[in-house]
Amino acid sequence: MKRSLGAILKLLVSVGLIWLFLRQIDLADVERAARTAQPIYLMAAVLLFTVSNLLGAIQWGYLLRVQDIHLPARRVVSLYFVGVFFNNFLVSNIGGDAVRVYDLSRTTGKGSQSFAATFLDRFVGLFVLILFSLVSFSVNPELWSPGIAIPMVSLVSALTGILVFGFSRRLSGWIVGMAERFAPEKVVSLLQGVRDGFIAYRTEYGVIVRVLIVASGVQLTRVGVYYAVGHGMSLDIGFDHFLIFIPLIAIVAAIPISFGGIGVRENLGAILFGRVGVDPAAALAMMFMGYLAGIIASLAGGVSFVLRRSANPEKTDA
Repeated sequence: MKRSLGAILKLLVSVGLIWLFLRQIDLADVERAARTAQPIYLMAAVLLFTVSNLLGAIQWGYLLRVQDIHLPARRVVSLYFVGVFFNNFLVSNIGGDAVRVYDLSRTTGKGSQSFAATFLDRFVGLFVLILFSLVSFSVNPELWSPGIAIPMVSLVSALTGILVFGFSRRLSGWIVGMAERFAPEKVVSLLQGVRDGFIAYRTEYGVIVRVLIVASGVQLTRVGVYYAVGHGMSLDIGFDHFLIFIPLIAIVAAIPISFGGIGVRENLGAILFGRVGVDPAAALAMMFMGYLAGIIASLAGGVSFVLRRSANPEKTDA
């Protein structure tokens, strides 16, 4: 009952945000803006998102092997694509991570290790996104404002805190010990999983370097998805602005307050790209078409999930 109510509330948030936004612009303007997009660039956006998913599967595979989870590359790609598919259709775009952990746990029987690798996979992605935004902001200081700086500082502080917690055996051990005395068992288990996950990577310098390189490719191609759509719409926006805005939009859209980030993504996109002269209707069309490119690219995960369930309805392992 609580889950159903939460899903309904998040759907209402998405609908409400879209409704509020459309009250300020003419839907016909959005349609006209979308019609300006050249099909070749939309196809390029889908291809870029597909490439980012393949790179993401490679990144996840590196992290899994450190946790002593060894699966064929085909199976890792299948599980990753299924997770991306559910990211687009569950009530937040991190729901697919839970699906990945569940599927991998059923496949390998290593629940905590599956959680640790998937958590690190998401964490590295966030870290690289923030890094891209900070570097791009440094060469575009005119875009700084309290409304952007405060969330950025908060995110950097949170990520730094997680890093310190994860890589310091003494501090993380003390925090977990305090949690065992006062926090619910689920919270303690979560903290312990995060701690164990980070500690396993403390001396894996080669893996960390490879993961950071691949993660940079993942995030650059996903930024490229929206750049391709915007370029196809003949919007005069530099790639550096996409490097600033798309990571921020992706991070905020990951907060589980709406259905698939819908509404949050479009509103924030209109606000941020409006700072560089993009018409709100055009920004909405660009953000939504970029989202659609991601959905199309992730359909292979949905097909894989359906075929897997049809082949063996008693199991969910790939």
